[in-house]
Amino acid sequence: MKKEITLLNDKVEAELPSLSQQCEELGRILGLDGPVRKEVLKAAIEDSAYANNLLVCRGNQEFLKVLLSKPQARQPSENSGMELIRKGAEALLRWGCTGFSVVSDEIFRERLSACVECPHLSSPREGNRLLYMIAGAASKDRAVCSRCGCVVARKARLTSESCPEPHPSVPGLSRWNEPMV
Repeated sequence: MKKEITLLNDKVEAELPSLSQQCEELGRILGLDGPVRKEVLKAAIEDSAYANNLLVCRGNQEFLKVLLSKPQARQPSENSGMELIRKGAEALLRWGCTGFSVVSDEIFRERLSACVECPHLSSPREGNRLLYMIAGAASKDRAVCSRCGCVVARKARLTSESCPEPHPSVPGLSRWNEPMV
């Protein structure tokens, strides 16, 4: 199984463009003579408003110069759209590495019960409704963990997943009464 996981990871990494390739591509898109700095690429990935400003200003070298000199990536919120997509892709990969196994009905009910009692259980954020509709949570009230952004009924079913919130009274355990990861 470990060999298959390594092969899968190698295949995924081989298909992804390198950081320098991504910097070169963004530089080309912006009409520059060379690649952008890594900080610019990082800021554009993490902050869609910054990325939009870069694209809007690509025809105005003075504005573009200012934007490129001071990339101010905002820290993505725990549940921003891009962060949710990244987390979802990582969760899917982890789940695939387990052979798409699921927990027993008993464990699922225990996990879900802990989620229902958790203060981080909430409705999907307005800006991410489409993502949650795709994941099957938008129609349910209080179906999302505001701590990790996951659809609790989906996450609680997967053997590869864990609760990110510490147990309120038992050190070292999560709210699911499982060891903290």
